[in-house]
Amino acid sequence: MCDKGKDCVSREENDRIGFLSLTFDAPVFYLLTIIWLKHRKGTDSVGSGIIWRAVLKRYFAGNIDLCGVMQSVKNIIFDFGNVLFDLDLPSIERQFRQHFGEQFEAARAKFRRDRLFELYETGGLSTEEFVDSLRFAADPPLPGEKIVSAWNSIFISMPKERFDMLLRLRQRYKVFLLSNINDLHASWIDAYMVQEHGIQDFQTRYFDAVYYSHLIRLRKPDREIYEYALADAELVPEETVFFDDLEINIAAAKQVGIQGILHPPGKEIRDVVEASLL
Repeated sequence: MCDKGKDCVSREENDRIGFLSLTFDAPVFYLLTIIWLKHRKGTDSVGSGIIWRAVLKRYFAGNIDLCGVMQSVKNIIFDFGNVLFDLDLPSIERQFRQHFGEQFEAARAKFRRDRLFELYETGGLSTEEFVDSLRFAADPPLPGEKIVSAWNSIFISMPKERFDMLLRLRQRYKVFLLSNINDLHASWIDAYMVQEHGIQDFQTRYFDAVYYSHLIRLRKPDREIYEYALADAELVPEETVFFDDLEINIAAAKQVGIQGILHPPGKEIRDVVEASLL
């Protein structure tokens, strides 16, 4: 709660200020706040002055009494695929069906039986071993280039606005990435960041730490991966929010005390974050 005699804004006003400061750069933030103040019903000059001082505090110092709004959250963990980076997950199966033809169903059953994808995601197979396991499931064997192209076909894009969101969030929270991923996809993403956005330091610029399943040899929804991230980053579970697009991963995070928030299909993650943190 705000102390008596201290400039204070209401919970609703504080929420609006927070959203503006997280979403827009300084000139736009300034303009939108002025517009909001002009349309704020029943505000006298003193009230407007109090709110504007609160805005300046938040933007330039990042230090304002939050009046109890989400004060406990200090850390944010994001899933990657279909949360920050848009994917076309069915694309792999479409292309494999085309490449394998009538052999597809038998090949898919073998992949599942051998737990091929899980092993690759947890570093249990090298990229060469993984690609060979796929290509030799066909008769005659498929070219490795076709396998790699089909495997990487799931990627769509990561809009610039999400990069901006991450930088804004890092001004106020510790931000982490926790992803079930593999060597081929991680390499593709690194190349994409350079080619499409000119970013060579994606992981260190936008996150306090990145946890890739194939490097730490753990994967969601296993409890151990959440415990690993919490311990490595020295996070308190109750002060940590996790965004993922799969309910099973959210449920697993909640089991270790993390605040799990589902990112529904088709929703923009910036809107989900705004609604959850305000």
